[in-house]
Amino acid sequence: MVSISGMGGIGKTTLARQVFHHDIIRRHFDGFAWVSVSQEFTRKDVWQRILQDLRPNDGGIKQMDEHTLQRELFQMLETCRYLIVLDDVWKKEDWDVIKAVFPQRRGSKMIITSRNEGVGSHADPTCFAFRPRILTPEESWKLCESIVFRNRHETEFRVDEELEGMGKKMVTYCGGLPLAVRVLGGLLANKYTVSEWQRVYENIQTQM
Repeated sequence: MVSISGMGGIGKTTLARQVFHHDIIRRHFDGFAWVSVSQEFTRKDVWQRILQDLRPNDGGIKQMDEHTLQRELFQMLETCRYLIVLDDVWKKEDWDVIKAVFPQRRGSKMIITSRNEGVGSHADPTCFAFRPRILTPEESWKLCESIVFRNRHETEFRVDEELEGMGKKMVTYCGGLPLAVRVLGGLLANKYTVSEWQRVYENIQTQM
């Protein structure tokens, strides 16, 4: 099991998604499932969504009761190599609610993302725990710049010192969180004047 934990916006889901869709990973496993758990969930719904990902052509899954879902999932996961991502598990007790369908079997893997670092170690004391770090100011600006000026080669726009200085000030409000930097980059995209950037900057300041 792999546990990815950290504050909201740090990039847990993005990292899990990159692993989930990686070519080497896709060739290694027989089955894949991705379930966003979140705060409001039911055991039946989680089990149902896992089985639907593993058997997308099975039209009878929605009619299965919990007992049938548990039996079908356990048998299936016991006989194939699978990768399952449980995204955004909030607390340890959530794992206890849904764990009955997961056999202890080598060759299969699970990724859990959570804001609570203790969820992964509770589910598996031997899990590999990973905590994405926040970005440095330099990394934040580089990421923001790559989003804002993605298509600048198609225009005559050039970044001057004033815009760059303003942009670097704005990314400090993102606190090093990749998601926040990406949102800021989206707000600044296709804005090429100091006055437009100034308005975004003022809006950010008033909301802090």
